Amino acid sequence: MAKFFVKRIASLILVIIGITMIVFIATNYLPADPARAAAGPSATNEQVERKREELGLDKPIYAQYLEYVKNLLKLDMGTSFKSKQPISSEIFTRLSATLELTVVSLIVFFVLALILGTIAALKRNGFIDNVIRLFSVAGMSIPPYWLALLFQYFFYYKWSLFPAGYRLPVGMAAPDTITSFYLIDSLVAGEWNIFIMAAKHLFLPVLCLVLGYCGITTRMMRTQLLQELRQDYIRTARSKGIPEKLVVMRHAMKNSISPILTMLGMQAGGMIGGTVLIEKIFSWPGLGTYALDSIAALNLPAVAGVTLVMAVIFVLINLVVDISYALIDPRVRLS
Repeated sequence: MAKFFVKRIASLILVIIGITMIVFIATNYLPADPARAAAGPSATNEQVERKREELGLDKPIYAQYLEYVKNLLKLDMGTSFKSKQPISSEIFTRLSATLELTVVSLIVFFVLALILGTIAALKRNGFIDNVIRLFSVAGMSIPPYWLALLFQYFFYYKWSLFPAGYRLPVGMAAPDTITSFYLIDSLVAGEWNIFIMAAKHLFLPVLCLVLGYCGITTRMMRTQLLQELRQDYIRTARSKGIPEKLVVMRHAMKNSISPILTMLGMQAGGMIGGTVLIEKIFSWPGLGTYALDSIAALNLPAVAGVTLVMAVIFVLINLVVDISYALIDPRVRLS
């Protein structure tokens, strides 16, 4: 097991190094001129050149990359062209909002896909199975941002059931910071009114992300469980008189979940990318909103910083999935 962890951590480090190279090269070879963007549209050519020297953009590309990595090791992602504030601090003040939205969405997405896939498999070719399959196809066909607009129109504008955006109502103070996740912090502090309001504000963006990415995993869970239920060991368990519920829960589902965890890691990437538009639509104060604002302002260091952080989050989620996969299926540790 220790050897498996060491291999995964080593590969994680290599992947992160590769990500820094890709982000750096992509940012430096964009058609936009970072020096011009930093100096401002009304700056003279001399001012632009001085800004280029100040930012170190006149150095060879390899020297710029080494300086970039050196600064990253100190959690220094540069200074925002727009606000003149450190990008690291701007990102980390918004990171908790994106993480809470993503983590809650992933948990709901995983549980819902397992439940619906299992029900569909056990009710194969029945009415419930057909309804779940229709739901899955619809979920895969409709983009999450379109769902967001529809839900805002009906749940907020027409029916006034849920808020249109933000993490909390305007004027409501956030709970005392412990984890920066409003749901957890409000629970720990016993502030139930804040917990209820934070949950209500999370409901629509989480629902959009979950419905937009749940379909394919639900169908995969159904297929995997049906395959496991046809295996010889399942017939043996049934012949021993083990109740059907235990056969499904303890044997078939355990072996069906392993491939679903791999799918979860891949879906996490799409979900993290999907938060960009979802956050903007729901005025969610996270990295997605910050990224779109930075792109509109040609704030290239901020765009690079957000891209790097989102990529690292995706890699870390996949590391957690790999470890979970190894804990569930010991054969993975030997590969």
